[in-house]
Amino acid sequence: MSDMHGEVDHSVDAADEVVDPVAAVEPTGHAQIDEALQRLDRLGDLPITEHPEEFDAIHGVLRESLANAGRDEVELDSP
Repeated sequence: MSDMHGEVDHSVDAADEVVDPVAAVEPTGHAQIDEALQRLDRLGDLPITEHPEEFDAIHGVLRESLANAGRDEVELDSP
């Protein structure tokens, strides 16, 4: 942007800052989900032709984990 004297404003808005979303991800404590997140992080190292297969595998892990959410922690008392 320019002000009235023709100077360029070089300030950076917070919205313009680039944030690496993968670096911001912390381990969840769930081994399968953490592995899926690591696989996502490694996508950049793979040829793009391998991405669909990786996305499918990661999606399967996340879908299975969601379907089983809460089942591991619940202990049923016998009557």
